[in-house]
Amino acid sequence: MQTLPVMHDAPTEPDDAVSRRAQARIGTLLRSKWRIDRVLGIGGMAAVYEGTHRNGKRGAIKMLHLELSVDPEARARFLREGYVANNVGHPGAVSVLDDDVADDGSVFVVMELLEGKTIEALAEQRPTGRLGISEAFRLIEQLLDTLAAAHDKGIVHRDLKPENLFLTKDGALKVLDFGLARMREMQSSAKMTKTGNAMGTPAFMPPEQALGEWNRVDARSDLWAVGASLFTLITGRLVHDAPTLNQLLLKAMTQPPAPIRTVMPGLPAEVAEVVDKALAFDMNARYQDARSMQAGVRKAIAWLDKHGEPQNLAPIASLATTSPGAVDSQIATLKRDPTAPSPADAAPRSLSRAALIAGALGTLVLGGALAFVVFGRGAEEIPTPAPVASSSAGSPRVEAPAPSASPSVAPVGPAREVNEDAGAPPPVPSVTPSATKKGPSVKSGADFGEWGK
Repeated sequence: MQTLPVMHDAPTEPDDAVSRRAQARIGTLLRSKWRIDRVLGIGGMAAVYEGTHRNGKRGAIKMLHLELSVDPEARARFLREGYVANNVGHPGAVSVLDDDVADDGSVFVVMELLEGKTIEALAEQRPTGRLGISEAFRLIEQLLDTLAAAHDKGIVHRDLKPENLFLTKDGALKVLDFGLARMREMQSSAKMTKTGNAMGTPAFMPPEQALGEWNRVDARSDLWAVGASLFTLITGRLVHDAPTLNQLLLKAMTQPPAPIRTVMPGLPAEVAEVVDKALAFDMNARYQDARSMQAGVRKAIAWLDKHGEPQNLAPIASLATTSPGAVDSQIATLKRDPTAPSPADAAPRSLSRAALIAGALGTLVLGGALAFVVFGRGAEEIPTPAPVASSSAGSPRVEAPAPSASPSVAPVGPAREVNEDAGAPPPVPSVTPSATKKGPSVKSGADFGEWGK
């Protein structure tokens, strides 16, 4: 069981001075009201403690490092998360109980203390590294209820992902890290609308946000991230895979996600269409508000309750994102009997057999001719044969014909490798769930960490 506060930060190794300072605060009182009980974690921007109020209420105390507390902009951004989260006015948003300044000048906020685990951790603990379809959809249904309340207030989260969704021991879903959230009325600031400033997590980032076009980011951007979260929870894969952060960002900016059934062909259409619609590259083709998506999710849950969840669903080997036509072709290929040769395989294999037969006959003829020369001319001197001309010089070799160069495609388990010369793109190497669960994170300097024991 984890005990986590809210907010998120790229993991950092705390230096000795910061760590010593954090440990030294244990047992001290903040403003004569909050006692620091223990350290939950230390990030690059803040330390987080478990604390107890003088009235006995427990809380998670996040304290901005002293050297950053003197920066007015860092202080303002640090406190903004509390103000935004409280403005949501929904139990699914983690509430901030207090904020103040410690005696040494460090600014802090106190949040409700959560007991449970993140949805990401929940999925990673499963043998398959993913959740069941019904389970994932029911969690997302709760998330959309919180988002509907936030969007009604003009608040867009901007960093939704399984790591920022927390399931309490009571079964309630809490949305963590409103640190990137902005209220519409705050977006007049040039600093908040400038392009090229891609904050968030690229693996769960819609194209408009990856491009840094903050004036276009709205509630539909959050719904894209909800779709990406569903995609990952169901398949154990990310929407986009790439070896580097820049390549991942480029895909997020320019590449429409492939339909989820290219990864999991057995997924019911009633389920797949919810994910695919949320992940539409065109903002106007997505769900236009959280309640519309929630209705779609509830419809899928009702279908699953009636027909049952498909058993033994498993993702297939990763395929490159291609045009819709190529995707349909790939699905058809994957559904073929893996033991039967594909039409594209038949001709090359036939040609290869013919070439081998011709080669064998040629070898027999050439051997017979040489035998005649040796045994028919008796003791006469046998002239040294002229060297065989190299094929690179333009003359054909005197040798058995080579097998056809046309590639063959061999079955590999339930899926088939697709050769580039056969008319379809080469397969993308599969990425293990542990590697795909966490995409690289791009954060601005004033967004902070989420910690657990």
